[in-house]
Amino acid sequence: MPLLRFLRNTLLWAIPATLLWLAITPTYNRFLARAAENAVQLTESPNHTTLKRYDQHNFLIYRDDLQGQTSTGHVSSVRVTSYHFMLIFTAAIFLGVPDTPLRRRLESLGWAALVSAFFHIGALLFRIKFIYATQLGSWSAEHYGAFGQNFWGLGRHLLDLPFRFALPLLLWSCFYLDRLLPDLVRSEATGALPRTKRRLAKDSTNSPRD
Repeated sequence: MPLLRFLRNTLLWAIPATLLWLAITPTYNRFLARAAENAVQLTESPNHTTLKRYDQHNFLIYRDDLQGQTSTGHVSSVRVTSYHFMLIFTAAIFLGVPDTPLRRRLESLGWAALVSAFFHIGALLFRIKFIYATQLGSWSAEHYGAFGQNFWGLGRHLLDLPFRFALPLLLWSCFYLDRLLPDLVRSEATGALPRTKRRLAKDSTNSPRD
């Protein structure tokens, strides 16, 4: 895979990828909010959590069993869009792979998008549970022990920072790293050849003559 062509194609595909992301963001935000709400409710008995839309990007978190502490049960808010903007990068690097039929690139991108969707739901789950476990004062201390607070807190920080930004490259590697490795090996071999020639020439110069 020519690296320069890949980088050029990625930059070119970033424009339509951004436009597509902007177009689907409102619908995808509603889907993620509903899916995250269902995921959180799986950890509750009975169900208490509800996510309500505030605007195109933000959703409000409510718990009906906390209405005694707040007038409406409003706990916090979450900006759903911030969890999936890296889809732009994912689409660009998958579609930018050179010498690959478009159908295959779209198929690979579809699988990557599916995995990303599950990741986004999981990241939102951890964000909401992190708020419950650590941000609600005495209520958090009463309902979550040290293990729960550390588990949801550590998971939230890992999914929010390193995993969210590394996910596109990890997914891309699963499909195309085997095509990039031969080029890297070839480049290393090309660089090693002149070094070998210089070493041989130096040895021949320093060798004693009869």
